[in-house]
Amino acid sequence: MIKFAVLIFAVSLVLHQPEVKGTGLSRPVNNPIKTIKTEYGDIYDCVDIHKQPALEHPLLKDHKVQMMPSFAVRRKSMSPTITDSIKLGLETPCPRGTVPIRRTSDQELLKAQSAFYMHHFAFDTNSNEPVAPGVDFAGIISTQDASKKYRGAGGRLAIYQPFAQPNQFSLSMILLQSVTTVGQRAIIRTGWMVNPLVYGDTRSRFFTSWTQEKSGSSSGCYDLLCSGFVVVDKQFTPGIPFGNISTISGPKFDDWMMIKQDLRTGHWWLMVLDDNRPIGYWPIELFDGFENGAGLASWGGWVYSQSPGSPAMGSGYYVDKDYEKTCYIAQVSVNNPGDPKLVSPDESSVQVLQSRCYQAGDNSFFDVSWGYRFLFGGAGC
Repeated sequence: MIKFAVLIFAVSLVLHQPEVKGTGLSRPVNNPIKTIKTEYGDIYDCVDIHKQPALEHPLLKDHKVQMMPSFAVRRKSMSPTITDSIKLGLETPCPRGTVPIRRTSDQELLKAQSAFYMHHFAFDTNSNEPVAPGVDFAGIISTQDASKKYRGAGGRLAIYQPFAQPNQFSLSMILLQSVTTVGQRAIIRTGWMVNPLVYGDTRSRFFTSWTQEKSGSSSGCYDLLCSGFVVVDKQFTPGIPFGNISTISGPKFDDWMMIKQDLRTGHWWLMVLDDNRPIGYWPIELFDGFENGAGLASWGGWVYSQSPGSPAMGSGYYVDKDYEKTCYIAQVSVNNPGDPKLVSPDESSVQVLQSRCYQAGDNSFFDVSWGYRFLFGGAGC
């Protein structure tokens, strides 16, 4: 099982130490229209939506911001476990026509850039073994089928906050990847992450990332720490912390997240919350091979550690069939070939992966409220 999990990392999660080019490292904006300081100490600059740092990317020189996706965004499904809404987003939104950009210093940006590339690990393509230790995944992944192209993926992620040391991270994610060819692939992800090196704290934060690997070089970053991801919402932005966190013996909180391709423009949209609120999108100009959909979809937990010990994943526990103590992703959704609508996956189209001391399982369609769901996590190694 460990060998199999390592192999799938090579296919779906890993870059092989490319030359870093075109990251378009962002800098604090000048003369923001408004500045907001949150209770967590973060500072957000409200900038003109048409002058945001994303558009500084060389490939987006002539890009026109798409304000809304062309597909319908309504969604009625609610959480099967909670009654209170998840707390996410700025309490005071930015003014109309502006979007929030988290302020970061030059030093923080360089640390985040270093962390991003350090967190994509080299593999020996002959043995399928990682060069660096400390990489672990537990969750589900789509089976390889050349006839299937995924136009989107969604899920309801239980929100936890496992502790991570400065040289570790722990996250729960939804992932889409263009192709499986080593050396040339595009990857986009969203979910929650605890990453002290990137954020300077141990809070669980809403995160995104994108990577384009091509011919020995790569570009991309977490959140808005380089140009690329276009924000359209005046209250929500990648990198923002969750205000309420699930606990083992206390209340549970989860959040619906979805990545979906706009068939008219080709852009990949990010939606959150029960009303499918559009946060922003990854422009199709950033990628090679993403025009006609993704070749792979994955859901689950991913941890990394530079030290001998690894951090907790999910809630820090794995108890089979126990959704009170174990982290879950519910309402797992993908599209069928030729149909952009997201539905529960067929049993035959997904497989469970786990490695070392982290486990995943109980994957099945439960009922209309839970949909297709699974458990994952562990205390660490």
